Amino acid sequence: MKTKLFFIVITFIMLVSFQVFSQVNVKIQVDMSSETVSADGVHVAGSLNGWSPSDTLLTQEGSSGIYSVVLALNPGWYEYKFLNGNAWGTEEAPSGACALWDNNRLLYINDSGVDVDLELVPFNGCNADGTGFTLTYNVDMSSETVSANGVHLAGSITGWQPNKFQLTDVSGNIYSRTLRLPTPSDYAISLHYKYLNGDAWGTDETPGPEATCATVTGTDRILTVSTSGEQLLDVFNGCNYTLNIKDEVFNETSVIYNKPLAQLIISQNNGMPNAKVKIFDISGKLIKSKSAIGDGSSTLIDVNGLSGLYFVKIENNNLHSVKKVLIY
Repeated sequence: MKTKLFFIVITFIMLVSFQVFSQVNVKIQVDMSSETVSADGVHVAGSLNGWSPSDTLLTQEGSSGIYSVVLALNPGWYEYKFLNGNAWGTEEAPSGACALWDNNRLLYINDSGVDVDLELVPFNGCNADGTGFTLTYNVDMSSETVSANGVHLAGSITGWQPNKFQLTDVSGNIYSRTLRLPTPSDYAISLHYKYLNGDAWGTDETPGPEATCATVTGTDRILTVSTSGEQLLDVFNGCNYTLNIKDEVFNETSVIYNKPLAQLIISQNNGMPNAKVKIFDISGKLIKSKSAIGDGSSTLIDVNGLSGLYFVKIENNNLHSVKKVLIY
């Protein structure tokens, strides 16, 4: 009896220790410079504290407009928002890539055990472009008749609810949505998800076959993304899509989309005096082409009127490189 009790106590201690040591300290911060801060203070509410509007008070950093708090969180996905006060009705309503549904911010904590400082965000807004961790989901629906209820994604990010995360038609066949998280750009994110041609279970895909789809386990898509800016290129009920040409990569070739000017900027550090640039759509159809990138310079290509996922092929003598770019 004593031996059994001893093992029970040891097991309990190990379980408690695992829960404690799996937690990491997460610094959450918000810029209140554009707000008149309530006498009740600035709070955060979400799945990280049972959605209590008054339990978690942020502290002003010196005389600045920045308010922050450090919380011990377990690995997983969280939804949250800030309040300029301590009761519902004083909460913010951010939108955009950092708040894909219900005006709730999204956060992922991985199991690395590393403490993390989140990007500073403005009250009611997202962290700036180029900061944090961005990820774009793309799914090719060209083989489907798309539901009037739209294309959705369900997974660990949504608590497997099928009607929260809706993607947008960006090219007629490709449905896309970019997620921006406040974690650092090199903070690995584990993904477990699938797409739905609708907004309810029963309209979900069964991608595969698992034996030939590297990112599919069973009928779910499971992978880890470690670099900000990654584009997921999925096919509904299938694997992934790529342009069907050989890719012999140039070193240090870059393709940058300048949205305000509706231009692609193609450059290569060593110069490509004999290069030709071709733009293909997802079906492999040639859309545009342009010759010659001079040594040490860049080529600008007007992409006004284009929208969706495209492939940029850069040819130089007997070598070529293919880059994917989302134009929106």
